[in-house]
Amino acid sequence: MIRVDAIVVEEFRGIRNITLELGGKNFAVCGPNGTGKSGIVDAIEFALTANVSRLSGAGTGGVSVKDHGPHVDSRNRPDKARVKLTVSVPTLRKTVSIERNIKNANAPVISPNEAEVSAVLDQLKQHPEFVLSRRELIRYVLSTPGDRAKEVQALLRLDQVESLRVVLQKIANAEERTVTPLKRDRAQAAEQLARALEIAQVGKEAVLGASNARRAVLGLPPLSELTSTTSLRDGLTTAASDQVPKVPKTQAVADMMGLRDLISVISGVESKDRNARSMASLEALGADPVAATGITRDRLLKDAIEMFDGSACPVCGVTWKPEEFRRVVADKLAHLEEIAKRRAAVEQELEPCITSLEQLQESLARVSGYGKALKPVIDTTSLDSYRTKAASWRQQLNSFLPINLTTNALRETSGVPEGVEKTLAELDVAIAALPEPTQQDAARDFLTVGQERLEAYRGASIKLKAGEERAALARRVFDTYTAASTSVLEGIYKKVEKDFSELYRFINQDDESAFSAQLTPSMGKLGFDVDFYGRGFFPPGAYHSEGHQDSMGLCLYLALMKHLLGDGFTFAVLDDVLMSVDSGHRREVCRLLKERFPDTQFIFTTHDPIWLRHMKSEGLIGPNAAVHFRKWTVDQGPTEWDQRDIWDEIDQDLKRNDVRAAAALLRHHLEYLAAELCHHLRAQVEYRGDAQYELGALLPGAIAAMRKSLKAGKMAAQSWGKKELVVEIDEREKTFSELAAKTNAEQWQINPAVHYNSWATLDKADFEPVVSAFKELMGVFFCRKCGSPLYVLPERGSTSEALRCTCTYTNINLVKK
Repeated sequence: MIRVDAIVVEEFRGIRNITLELGGKNFAVCGPNGTGKSGIVDAIEFALTANVSRLSGAGTGGVSVKDHGPHVDSRNRPDKARVKLTVSVPTLRKTVSIERNIKNANAPVISPNEAEVSAVLDQLKQHPEFVLSRRELIRYVLSTPGDRAKEVQALLRLDQVESLRVVLQKIANAEERTVTPLKRDRAQAAEQLARALEIAQVGKEAVLGASNARRAVLGLPPLSELTSTTSLRDGLTTAASDQVPKVPKTQAVADMMGLRDLISVISGVESKDRNARSMASLEALGADPVAATGITRDRLLKDAIEMFDGSACPVCGVTWKPEEFRRVVADKLAHLEEIAKRRAAVEQELEPCITSLEQLQESLARVSGYGKALKPVIDTTSLDSYRTKAASWRQQLNSFLPINLTTNALRETSGVPEGVEKTLAELDVAIAALPEPTQQDAARDFLTVGQERLEAYRGASIKLKAGEERAALARRVFDTYTAASTSVLEGIYKKVEKDFSELYRFINQDDESAFSAQLTPSMGKLGFDVDFYGRGFFPPGAYHSEGHQDSMGLCLYLALMKHLLGDGFTFAVLDDVLMSVDSGHRREVCRLLKERFPDTQFIFTTHDPIWLRHMKSEGLIGPNAAVHFRKWTVDQGPTEWDQRDIWDEIDQDLKRNDVRAAAALLRHHLEYLAAELCHHLRAQVEYRGDAQYELGALLPGAIAAMRKSLKAGKMAAQSWGKKELVVEIDEREKTFSELAAKTNAEQWQINPAVHYNSWATLDKADFEPVVSAFKELMGVFFCRKCGSPLYVLPERGSTSEALRCTCTYTNINLVKK
């Protein structure tokens, strides 16, 4: 991957113009909430990926990078909203500049523009998880197994594994759904064949027995076996030349009886009772607004997943990342799971009625055909109308929605339309009036109709067998893929699990040195349980504190990135990720990042200055590897705690004769500086549990610590016989004492004249000397050459060894001979 050396941001998000020099090292951006820290994170992400995650994806509504990436005052000039990164690519040993603006976000200016450089940047674009915020961090820990699997697999670039599994599962489910109507078709064909052959149940022996009895009447040889090509009419055309009558009386009578039986079943008491129960279930669903809406949404969401083309939502047309779209829809479907179960139960109740209606349609069609074949023709309009209604009812019951129409259809199935009974009676009379067939004619009709229905049964059987084979194959493919992918994922997760546990133990070695975790993948899910002090394995949110959960999220992220990128994990942005880590483990987190990931450049954002000091004191970031924002305005963007900027801003306030504003700014700046100086000089300040230290305690403490260090340095120089150094330190000490006296800072707690309240009542002429005095005093605490604050080494311990600056221009030994 890369390391960031410098960043320039102009007119982007809340930033007007800022340049940060990172030098490829760890860097921190600190400041209160609302001072522009996240703008830096957004700028880095935009420069590298052309996207800003907080402005895209689910939950962002009408917000977009194109419309809301530029600063609000440059929203009509997106070309002015630009970010330029200077990065080093360790694997290529090259320095690369990347400049991107909002107007042409997908056309960055890259120098050098070489294929190998583009390949590295493309890899970064494919791994936007180099930016980690707390809202993303906690998703790895506190989420459902299904959601966690999606998040982790997306991070590991295994989301296609899950996508393919979902596709295969859909195919298997769809193929299995086709088997049910095919079984129904074959059962109906078997029933029609059994009726035609006057047998109780379709089977080879029964079919051959009934057929051979009729063939014997016609003098045809018996059939010895029933194969897929056997014809019951074999030899019939050569044995008799008479035409088969259009209405075989015997079969017509049987079919009429079958139709009446169906109508009796559908309109009978048992069916009416069953339909009444189904209607009650339907009405209960329809009366529940949540359920009614949920059923509609459930169907819509399932259709959306089926129709999704991997780019745009089929409903609204909005462009989505495939894994994000499927995750959002799956989340919504999960919420509708209970409603889906209720729907499935009602659909199961409707199945007998749907089967009966399907049989009714076919029976009505056959009997209606007899009416048209009789001489004279009998009007079967009422039967055809009944068949059309039965088809409509069946279609509505199958579609289920709208619920009120399904309820109406179910209610109507119990009634027999007017005119049907009259038509059936006419058909009974006409069929009964047909001449009784001779024994030979009856046998011929028997074999002819039987062959027709045998062919229909064979066709239905072939379709069912093919459907079952497809369903079995699809399920076998799905099961094989699931088993194989689960096995591979288990291997990956075992390694991640081991690394995660080691990292977490490193942070919490004081009380959880035996900690272990279990990552368990299964069927598109990822279980995550952690040990709780040897009492068993539980979900992270069960007993662990929020701080521990955040630590787990960070460790899991680091373990995943280590597995994903290996030595290529050279860059990560942790956006407010460390805030909830409990204070007792801050140093351990700093040590973890420093020792276990020495080749990774971390960029941190935090609103907690204590975290910033921990990072510095543990050497996670260098003394000058941070920017501290103090405020943000829409006109200026973020403003840093910078010596030059602050004094210039105070001067500007005084030029406007705004003493109150200048006094407030001076006080805030001194509070900030005094806290930093106390930290660097190991000053003794009265402890406060709420960490709310006032200037009256901090500034005298910093002055006393500097005075102590200078005195110790002079005594050490005397002991080593370094006379010139003694003179130099003595002059520095005198100057420092004069400036401290000039500001009365040492008298802060007892002299009200130096307090802010008194400053605010001064006029410009009175306050200018105050500003000048404090500016000169603060200058003594900083190196004249590099401008860095002077600090005492070591940072801990009973003795101090040196007072120095970053560039070592100032380096005063504090240890006597």
